[in-house]
Amino acid sequence: MSSMAPIPPTGQVVRDVRHPRIIRARLMHRDGDVQDIVIRNVSLMGLGASARGPAPVRGERVAIALPGEQEVAGIVRWFGGHTFGMQLDAPLALEALGLALQQKAHVAQVSGEWKVETRHRVYMPQADPSRIRRV
Repeated sequence: MSSMAPIPPTGQVVRDVRHPRIIRARLMHRDGDVQDIVIRNVSLMGLGASARGPAPVRGERVAIALPGEQEVAGIVRWFGGHTFGMQLDAPLALEALGLALQQKAHVAQVSGEWKVETRHRVYMPQADPSRIRRV
């Protein structure tokens, strides 16, 4: 038996392995606007993210500042609402990004800088017992 990987059918696009992540980053548009984003997955040559405001449009060239002083540039390949996918100009240093994330988590754990966000509160309406009808 052969241990070689199967060859994809002609015309099928082979994609890099995507690694799910939750990473806060900064998106920089060519016009100088800066926007907070959350990266949802990364691969060697791309990433998927969600923006707080409208996502950049297909074909737009943008740069992203990642943790660990790493900056990547590329072109937006798809968008929808607040989400978008980006093809990078150069391979992403996945190991360096992983180390930066570990370092950031360690610093936050040691210094106690964890913050609890209170923006997303669950509201449970209370029913008036006199208005409940038995079925």
